Formats: sequence, structure tokens, C-alpha cells
Amino acid sequence: MRGALSLWADRAPEKWEFAVNDYGKPHIANLPADVDLRFNLSHTNGMAVLALAFNRELGVDVEYLGRQETNADIAERFFAPEEVLDFIAQPEHQKSARFLEYWTLKESYIKAIGMGLSCPLESFAFKPRTAIHPPALIRVDDPELRKINWSVWQEQVEADHLIALCVQSTPETRIEPVLKHADWLLRSR
Repeated sequence: MRGALSLWADRAPEKWEFAVNDYGKPHIANLPADVDLRFNLSHTNGMAVLALAFNRELGVDVEYLGRQETNADIAERFFAPEEVLDFIAQPEHQKSARFLEYWTLKESYIKAIGMGLSCPLESFAFKPRTAIHPPALIRVDDPELRKINWSVWQEQVEADHLIALCVQSTPETRIEPVLKHADWLLRSR
């Protein structure tokens, strides 16, 4: 991670210092005043993802699709009502994939807002991606959080991993994957 950060800002890898917010989200503690570089890291079986952005919050999650997670109890307990209805409506052979689609989206959002699991997962909802539409954050209950615009990107990579990225945005924000050193680095513009 230190090496990747050094590719984006003029600092030797060993010079980076880190701290965490009140909810445990890590951030760079010793940035120069003229640089606002943010990062988020996620890892799972066989893959780690580091997302970087300038001047905006972001969160990323990666999950191994081999988990075959179909736990309806978890979905009913933690997902928003509209997400639960969509999950339950899926054919049995697609439930695991849909569960992980929602899970990665939700995880990327709570990491982006910097609150982790202190933010109730049922207090916001996503619409999963389709062949023609990207995923979208469709409901946020908290009035303060509702004021922030987010762009969402989700993609299956290397056949067995699913990545979701949530980036604080403006209407012009685009999210695109950039392949660096045979690893996926995600950046927003």
C-alpha cells in the first residue's frame, strides 16, 4: 500500500503515517497541506484492492465469489426491506451472487462515509446493476448523509471476485478501473 501511495504523491513509502477516525477508518496522518489523497483497502481470499482518490471520500469492498453466501437470515436482519425483497425473489442458483452484490455495495458505502457498521445497514438501499445500468444508491434515511452525492461502481474481476467502489461525487464524476502492476487500482475523476 505504501508503494502504491508513493506512485500518486511525492513521498517515500516508509514516510507514510496513518491514523484512524472514531469509527476505525484509516487515513493518512501526515499529508502535505496541498495534497488531499484518500485511500481505502479491502481484501479477501486471493485478492486485495486499494482504491485511491484526491479530494473526496471513498470506500471499496472485494469479496470472493466462491463463498456461496446465501444466508437469508443475514439479509433479512441487515439489508433494507427493498433489498430483502429482491434477494428473496432471486432463483435459488442466483441468490449467492445477489447477496454478495448487495454486501459489497453496502460495505463500500459504510467505509466511504467513515462510519463502518455503526451505520445500520438497513438505513440505506441500493439498486443492483443491470446489463444497461450501473448500481445506484437509491435511499438514505439519514438527512445529513442524504446531502452527499455518491457514484457507485461494481464489477466482477478475474472470474471469481466482485469489487464495489463508492466515491463521493459530483454530476461529472466518472469511475473507471485502471490496471497497474497486474493489480486493480481504482481511481475516480
